[in-house]
Amino acid sequence: MIRLSDISYTYPQSKGPAVKNISLNIRENQFMAIMGKNGSGKSTLARLLNGLLLPDTGEVTVDGLSSLEANNLVEIRKRVGLLFPDPDSQLLSNLVEEEIAFGPENLGLNPDKIRKRVDTALKMVSMEDYAKYPPYLLSGGQKQKVGIASLLVMQPAYLVLDEPFSMLDPGSRKDLLTLLLAMRRELNITLVLITHSLEDAIQADQIVIMDQGEVIRIAYPREILEMGTRLASLGIEPLELSSFVEQLEREAGVSIAHDITEIESLVEAICHLS
Repeated sequence: MIRLSDISYTYPQSKGPAVKNISLNIRENQFMAIMGKNGSGKSTLARLLNGLLLPDTGEVTVDGLSSLEANNLVEIRKRVGLLFPDPDSQLLSNLVEEEIAFGPENLGLNPDKIRKRVDTALKMVSMEDYAKYPPYLLSGGQKQKVGIASLLVMQPAYLVLDEPFSMLDPGSRKDLLTLLLAMRRELNITLVLITHSLEDAIQADQIVIMDQGEVIRIAYPREILEMGTRLASLGIEPLELSSFVEQLEREAGVSIAHDITEIESLVEAICHLS
């Protein structure tokens, strides 16, 4: 479990904290989505989860290991893989397979074990045919897959993904999310997804909403969907169906559940009204 106990963090030269007084538990094999406006503290929180940033007050522990103890940081970063929004910011090597091997090499693993881990990670993200490619020749979606493979090769217990779909077209983002959900099931990995897309977040076990550095709500997807267009005030774009349902209620004077996510379910709900 990742446990955040009343943590706050302020960047140097900043007038106020980027995150403040956050307490949160992330359980094993959980899928948690974190949402909020730009500047709400989501990315700062992601960096606190794997010890890239250390809280000014409070404590972050990963499976009982405190990030405030320097000798725990290597192990914490092995357990908590962090993917940034821009895949190019994490690509360092000339070939895809070299990029993925970088982490295990730094652990001092023997070459045979590294080769096996690299091949397995590439296969998991369906990129085995690109092992000898230079990363700069890849598409945005392929680069994100390489980034994920670079995390998987370290065999983490937790994956923290900061806006991994921001540079992808709708088809690629759907494919990548499907891949992540499949890996979560197969590997029992805890998934923390930072996203602006409610369509992606509603597949999570829980949704955390942040505003001005604070966690203002933790709820199940159904509870978030019931907020409808009120989500816009929190920087979250409501589902198109939610807006349509609210308009239908106003104009037709009917009552329809706001947690509908598929057009087929909406048609069925309307048919039941007649």
